[in-house]
Amino acid sequence: MTNPVSDMLMQQAGAGADPVATAVALANQGQLDTAQQMLQDVLKRAPNHPEAWFRLGQIHNSRGDVKQAIAAFKRTVGILPQAPEGHVHLGNAYLRHGRLSQALQAYRDGLKVHPSYALLHFNLGVALKQSGDTDAAIASYSTSLGLEPNYAQCHFSLGNALRESGRLQEAEASYRRAIELQPDFTGAHVNLSGLLATQENHLGALEAGFAALRLAPSQPDALRNVSTSLYKLGRFEEGVKLAMHALAVLSGETMFQYHMGEMLYGMVRSGDEAQAREHAERWKTAFPNDAVAQHMASAVLGGQVPERAGDSYVRETFDRFADDFEKVLGGLGYRVPEILCAAIAEQMPGRTGLSVLDAGCGTGLCAPFLRPAAKSLVGVDLSGGMLEKARARKIYDALHEAELGSFLARTPDRYDVSVAADVFCYFGALTPSFSALAAKMTQNGVFGFTVEAMPEGVTAAEGYRLGATGRYQHDEAYVKHALEQAGFSLLRFDQTHGREEMGQPVPCFMVLARRS
Repeated sequence: MTNPVSDMLMQQAGAGADPVATAVALANQGQLDTAQQMLQDVLKRAPNHPEAWFRLGQIHNSRGDVKQAIAAFKRTVGILPQAPEGHVHLGNAYLRHGRLSQALQAYRDGLKVHPSYALLHFNLGVALKQSGDTDAAIASYSTSLGLEPNYAQCHFSLGNALRESGRLQEAEASYRRAIELQPDFTGAHVNLSGLLATQENHLGALEAGFAALRLAPSQPDALRNVSTSLYKLGRFEEGVKLAMHALAVLSGETMFQYHMGEMLYGMVRSGDEAQAREHAERWKTAFPNDAVAQHMASAVLGGQVPERAGDSYVRETFDRFADDFEKVLGGLGYRVPEILCAAIAEQMPGRTGLSVLDAGCGTGLCAPFLRPAAKSLVGVDLSGGMLEKARARKIYDALHEAELGSFLARTPDRYDVSVAADVFCYFGALTPSFSALAAKMTQNGVFGFTVEAMPEGVTAAEGYRLGATGRYQHDEAYVKHALEQAGFSLLRFDQTHGREEMGQPVPCFMVLARRS
């Protein structure tokens, strides 16, 4: 499988073999122009020289000239169809050019004349996998391994296909076999780590992930897998060090800014607050222009608290997690939209034809509960990624990508109902937003929202603080005072919990108020 040209090709080369061999040696030295010229000279004298066409195809391929490579390999196959390598390289060139159906045909044509050539079965599996026929790909990989059982790359590719098909134990066995055959197979260690992490085998995931990092210390997926498992195992100190390493070696990999914040929060929750603050200080200093680092480090450090989270932090955070947002919340027992909208409906029984504002609408989780009573349902959010998900629901009459205060300042509309589900956990000072909302609500309009509650025994002079999660927490007296200042009268003030965090319920206030 390792020889690029079969013995048959060499025998067919005939008297012209010496200049071809010389051209191959020159190409291996990087002298592609000279090698190409020599091969073209050979083909002028012997137009049906199969190895010359084959080697010329390889040179075109190395230059990225896929069309010329395909033409040369087609000549090779046409002259000597019994040679399996020509079919392999022709199929590979088609794949590289995005011509999937022709690649499949090239591999199948090769198998008609050489059905026991393992590499053709393997490459057919690769093409089948790309075509979306995973079951057929698995069959091709298995056939290849039946012919060549010690081919590590095929075990690896089979593992990927088995994992995609949900056959996780078999996938694990395939990855482990690839590693057994080729201990320095970084990709197999990485994918084994990811597979084990999804099965909650985080000790095994760490073993495989660290093996990958010993081979490739900057491998992004290995760093992500190890970071996830360290967090799940509560090994936050190690996680902090890993995240800082990842940030140093992976330029622009903002996911590790979030991982860093998670690790520091874990340290705080586990009682190692002093050490967390030391790491947060170094993190904040190292990334002065990163919105995530500045916000989350400040959350751990405390001290002077900004009145609200920065727009760039909020936008970047929710754009990044838009695709997985609802899945993640589902795993946290999230129920704020349902209970908040039900409470509003109780205050306005039988009302319809209402003008409704979903402030900080996110992916539109409140929309199904608000739509029945709404004549007009408008959503506003900073995150374009979240708004794409909301738009796909086809429930809203209008959606606006904007900061809430800016939107309220420019809209001429008035609203009978305003809802803000888990929006003000990114605001410390509430009075400015409450006042802006009050100015755009109709007389006796109902305003419903949630805020995270300040933990028992914790006080803050401002009436709010930035928690280690990066979300603001408020005390009851401050929330009520801010509503009064903005011109609202209190209808309902309940303490509940809307989600879980690290297995524990997060207390929050569910509040309803009426525009006076």
